[in-house]
Amino acid sequence: MGGTPGGSVSPRNGTKSRRSLRLKSAALALVGLVLLVFFFKDADFAAIAASLSTADGWLITLAVLLTMVSYLVRALRWRYLLAPVGEARLRLCFETTVIGFMVNFLVPPGRLGELARPYLLARREGLSASSAFATVFLERVLDLATVVLLVGGWLTFGPTPEGTGSEEAVYALKVGGFLAFAGVGLGLGAMFWFARNTRRGGSALDWVETMIRKLPARVAEPAFHFIKSFGAGLGVLEDRRNLARAGLLSLVLWLNISFALWLAIHAFRVEIQFGATFLVIGFLTVGVAVPTPGAVGGYHVMCALALTLMFGVDENTAKAIALASHAIAFIPVSALGMVFFIRDGMSLRDIRSIRTAT
Repeated sequence: MGGTPGGSVSPRNGTKSRRSLRLKSAALALVGLVLLVFFFKDADFAAIAASLSTADGWLITLAVLLTMVSYLVRALRWRYLLAPVGEARLRLCFETTVIGFMVNFLVPPGRLGELARPYLLARREGLSASSAFATVFLERVLDLATVVLLVGGWLTFGPTPEGTGSEEAVYALKVGGFLAFAGVGLGLGAMFWFARNTRRGGSALDWVETMIRKLPARVAEPAFHFIKSFGAGLGVLEDRRNLARAGLLSLVLWLNISFALWLAIHAFRVEIQFGATFLVIGFLTVGVAVPTPGAVGGYHVMCALALTLMFGVDENTAKAIALASHAIAFIPVSALGMVFFIRDGMSLRDIRSIRTAT
């Protein structure tokens, strides 16, 4: 990822790659469609429309504004994570963050925005793309750790939800949270160890180099460069001040996201405590893990499921909230991302070529 692509791609390989991408995109779109069909099964469309039409517009507007603020917080956090790699301007961190999420939502297949964002920032700021990609990877670990802590904290100290099926849902959240926390701990430990070895030339890096050198030279050199640059991008794990700042901003970020969702729920006259929103976020984390375009389907199903199971919300109201909160989360940032995208003279071909360049 850390430079210009080497070599050329044969027409036959290029055709196979495009065909594979089309098949993957079609498969993910089909998954999203199936989930939407399940989401709307037995739905009362008139009741959903009535709920949407009577939602509090001021609360929805405030939720949209807070959602956009979350991307500014993400950009500031990213700047601190990038500090050991090089200085990045907050404006560019924000713009590329918004473009990256727009690409994730609108450009299939998968999460291409996670590649596009560090690649675009590295190109603009003269940084290593591989190192910048490592910080995005670390972001996701911090996000998961923060969500697990918020969900676990509310399950431990907050009141027990009283909806039908809440006991089973709480149990599932506890088990999932424990597994996620264990995974986060192991992941952070492994990344810290690898970053330390990379920066100080430890035995792990020597072992990796020895193994990679057994590959053909045209593969070994860029592979070793990528791994070394990736390790350098995790350098913030040894920078206590910037790591603490990133951790604090992760907490601010998810409290802000939770508050925006809480406002959206209250816009439909559904009364739940603010902390209870963390439980809905826990469900949504599972829903958006399904890489359908725009998180369509997975988000809707899990949002409605959380509201009905955990809090006994009417099914059609829950579905209206799912539709509205999804639109709040995805439409404004996608629109702003398109503005930045067009202003910078980019095209979808540029984004898809990043997969080859990386």
